[in-house]
Amino acid sequence: MSITINILLVDDVEYSRELLRAAILVCIREHKTEIDVNFFHSSTGELIPDRIAIHDIDLVYLDIELPHTSGLEVLKQIRKVYPEMMVVMVSGESSSKNVTSAIKSGANGFIVKPFNSGRILDTLQSYLKKAKKL
Repeated sequence: MSITINILLVDDVEYSRELLRAAILVCIREHKTEIDVNFFHSSTGELIPDRIAIHDIDLVYLDIELPHTSGLEVLKQIRKVYPEMMVVMVSGESSSKNVTSAIKSGANGFIVKPFNSGRILDTLQSYLKKAKKL
């Protein structure tokens, strides 16, 4: 049985979004996970709760460093409207401050650039476990 999920990739660098997209697809293919994915992209943190509603997003990968706002602020906005939404923070810096701030703000996970397929697979499996509970 296959499941279709809508994933929103939020990063101001198009190349980073494309790398993450490619890494997610490789993980799905290599691990024979029965997931069909629709990808949506945003280069800013503006109007993310609206984009989640418009595209019926299931899972968000959110960069911490965004123009005009921080990913942590966007995470707080998401949590106000979608408290159960799975949000994975993405950063080029894995400082304990970044990780702690993200988790305290409600992130479901944290991935460090460059992307690690094991961590990406973990986030997808976490989403699937959560989705089965619904």
